[in-house]
Amino acid sequence: MLRKYTIITLIIGLLSIPAFAQQNAWFDLNKHYKSGLELLESGKFAAASNQFNNVLNIDKKSSVKAEANLENDLIIENSHYFVALCALELGNNDAESLFLHFINSYPANNYTKLAFYHVGRYYFAQKNYPKVIEWLKKLEDNDLIGKESSEYRYKLAYSYFEIKEFDQSKAIFVQLKNEKSIYNEQSIYYFAYISYLQKDYKRALVEFERLKGSKLYENSYPYYISALYFLDNRYDDVLNYAIPILKSSKQLYETEMFRIVGASYFAKSDYVNAGQYFDNFQQKDQGKTQNNQDNYQIGYTAFKLKKYEKAIIELEKLETADEYFQSGMIALGESFLKTNNKQAARSAFFKASKLDFDRQLKEEGLFNYAKLSYELEFHQVALDATQLFIKTYPQSPKLDPAKTLLSEILLTTKNYKDAIDILETIPNRNREANEVYQKVTYYRGLEFYNERAFQNAISMFMRSNKNVEDDEMHSLSTYWLAEAMYEVRKFGESVDNFEKFMSLTASKKTEVFNYAHYALAYAAFEHENYRKAATYFARFLRGNEKDQKTINDAILRLADSHFVLKDYDEALVYYNRIIASRTSSEDYALFQRGMIQGLQGQNDLKIATHKSLLQQFPNSNYSDDASFEIPYTYFIKSDFEISKTGLSELIQKYPRSSYVPRALITIGLVELNQDNEEAALTTFKRVVSEYTTTDEAKLALESIKNIYLQNSNASAFLDYANTTSIGNLSTYEQDNITFQAANNRFLNGDYQGTFESVNAYFDKFPKAVHDKHARFIRAESLVKLKRPNDAIPDYEYILNDWTSDYTERALISISKIYLAQKKYNEAIVHLKKLELTSEYKSNYSFAVNNLMEAYSNMNLPDETLQYVKFIRESNKSSEEDLFRAGLYSAKANLIIGDTVQAVKDLTEVAEKTQTVTGAEAKYNLAHILYMKGQYKTSLATAFDLTNEMPSHDYWVAKTYILIADNYVKMKDVFQAKSTLQSIIENYENEEDDILVTAQEKLKKLTKK
Repeated sequence: MLRKYTIITLIIGLLSIPAFAQQNAWFDLNKHYKSGLELLESGKFAAASNQFNNVLNIDKKSSVKAEANLENDLIIENSHYFVALCALELGNNDAESLFLHFINSYPANNYTKLAFYHVGRYYFAQKNYPKVIEWLKKLEDNDLIGKESSEYRYKLAYSYFEIKEFDQSKAIFVQLKNEKSIYNEQSIYYFAYISYLQKDYKRALVEFERLKGSKLYENSYPYYISALYFLDNRYDDVLNYAIPILKSSKQLYETEMFRIVGASYFAKSDYVNAGQYFDNFQQKDQGKTQNNQDNYQIGYTAFKLKKYEKAIIELEKLETADEYFQSGMIALGESFLKTNNKQAARSAFFKASKLDFDRQLKEEGLFNYAKLSYELEFHQVALDATQLFIKTYPQSPKLDPAKTLLSEILLTTKNYKDAIDILETIPNRNREANEVYQKVTYYRGLEFYNERAFQNAISMFMRSNKNVEDDEMHSLSTYWLAEAMYEVRKFGESVDNFEKFMSLTASKKTEVFNYAHYALAYAAFEHENYRKAATYFARFLRGNEKDQKTINDAILRLADSHFVLKDYDEALVYYNRIIASRTSSEDYALFQRGMIQGLQGQNDLKIATHKSLLQQFPNSNYSDDASFEIPYTYFIKSDFEISKTGLSELIQKYPRSSYVPRALITIGLVELNQDNEEAALTTFKRVVSEYTTTDEAKLALESIKNIYLQNSNASAFLDYANTTSIGNLSTYEQDNITFQAANNRFLNGDYQGTFESVNAYFDKFPKAVHDKHARFIRAESLVKLKRPNDAIPDYEYILNDWTSDYTERALISISKIYLAQKKYNEAIVHLKKLELTSEYKSNYSFAVNNLMEAYSNMNLPDETLQYVKFIRESNKSSEEDLFRAGLYSAKANLIIGDTVQAVKDLTEVAEKTQTVTGAEAKYNLAHILYMKGQYKTSLATAFDLTNEMPSHDYWVAKTYILIADNYVKMKDVFQAKSTLQSIIENYENEEDDILVTAQEKLKKLTKK
């Protein structure tokens, strides 16, 4: 509204209008103009607008133009101004255009500046601050004076404030705050507030303190003063200032002041009062402004006040990873522990352990995370976290508790290898740690034993027995130490340890106590202590053994012990038990009964028994033995023709039998007894030429020498002897010494030296005495030197002679090469030969086990299952052999579509063994579930493997790839990527397919 003094001035001006203006047209003009001013003064803007428009209409219609009359022109100009002013006051849309027309038409008019001012005031009332600025900026500071000047500048400054142009606003308020006007306090307030926003806290505090006593802002400025005291860490000043105000007045920012007072008490660690004011704050705030710092302080206060449920509610609100978050996670973890929620506590401590704001809190978080991971049976995670803690915080006051925790974790983890490595880095282990060390070395020893790494197993069992805390564990370790010693053919040490086991009181509580009699007896038997062997085989048979195969074997070995001790009657008792029970060893027992009958001078009974063996068991492994013994017995009886005929039949039927050279020697002796020296010489020379490395060749050479000497023809013998590889003794000695040098290198593990020495040996002795032995160690050395293809010719050379001592060993070695090269057809050829001709049951076991594996790798399920059956039926199959048979049975059944049987086999293997076979079986179970679309169950099975069998790196890594596949199927691509990335970062073997597979899968997921 126009000020009164302005209207009065205009009225005075009108009194000076010249008399000629009283003419009719101009009289009406003045009358309407004066009426418009009066109506405008009384706020009747519509009526006033009509009067001013009448003035303008008269001006337009008047045909009489007075002479230059500045007053009338001024009335016309002013009427344009007042029409615009009335439109503005009435809120008409054309007000702005009317003012613009007025300003453009009459820029020199006295009302032009006021036009800017009034339009700005109008838009200010409408809170259209950009328009306010647009209009008021048209004014200069000296365009208005007095109250209008203060008002114009205040509203311009406030408009800049509202659109957040604080520097422009502050530049105007800085003037107004020091002027005496009605806008003084407002200007101080907004200047202080802008300084506060711009973090100019010192200036803001000075200005806010100027408002003390202000009625206008008495409900708002105390908040800012309190906040500024708080920001300056003046907590006592906050409390002394804010609390009385809160008690005596109603504050606009009461909620925020409660927060500041609570935070001040919190900073002083006065949690009781802090809790009271934080409660007031939350009741008022209702969660509208509560921020991360509030969440932390309120939650931590509740924690200190033992209000754990409230602490959990508040601390769980923390989201931003800042210094409050880290401390809050520790308090949250402790609160969860107080409410018995270990899983949630573990998660909170883990979050704290990942932040670097406070090293002590990070350390505490990691320790508690490790501890809870163990208590919640995340054993591998607990192990890793504890290892990280000890490595990262070697000077921590929690180091000893961490080591104690580590020992507890290692007691349950099955990652025995890493467990041992960690425990052995701990100096001066306490009793608890030693107890764990005793057990993990024992279990690691069992792992090595099951993997047939017997030397490593021995080392582990011996370490376990040096740290005895658990007597029963000590007994078991001693037992398996004895078994491992047996496997490496240290039979004396094996016997000693078995006897030690038997002497330990705790041993009687173990399940293997009675079986130890059997194992001890075997060790004594191999150590050629047959009396002790017989004693313990007998004790075993008096025990509670239920397995009939083992019982039968013990009976047989007891019979063998008595046989070696020449207790023939006792031996016969047990051989006859085997024969009567018709076990798989009946043929062997029959053969041995015949041998005893011969030793007792009952040659006819011996012949009858061996003939019975051949009739009942024509395909027996002892057929060639009996076929030799029968004619040999006739030879003893001097029935030479029958003997010679039988021996010739043996040679023809079993040309590769080790009995052939013996048969030839006997035939030669028959021919000598028949005075047929030429025939005898031919026979003996055949032995020398065809079986040079056998003892029979030496006997044959001696017999040849005797024949020649008997005929006084020594030179002929020497000439002959020089044509053989065994006739020149000095050469033989040189040969032997040269070979032994090469062999010693082989025994010492110098494989390159062995290769070179054998080459030199053959250069010097083209017809080497140790031909096949030398070729064998050269071939073995080439394999060790990773030149397997170069070794094959030597093995093939050995295999041309089926009577060599190295035939079976060569078959095993060449089979291993082809298996490693995945040349399964070639491997099968040699394994089948070994299966059909092996004299040693262990070699037969090797053959059938690897034939099973080869056929499986060739995807031939029927053949695979055939050998699975052989292994399961063999009484020499080890427990691990049976587990492997179960695994390959499952693989074969999967191929033929019998998933039910496959799952049954895999489940049995996975549940019964922790070896690599068990790991592969477990993986296959998880994979089957995956292929069936049972992703959650597959995932659970996979995690069972990684937790329970962490020592098998390849299968653990392969399982994690399967875990990633499951996550993909479950639409959890983030977890799948994380799992694959973890494999790529942590898996170390670059020779297998794990890393390539993981990288390809991750690349594929990343492209999606």
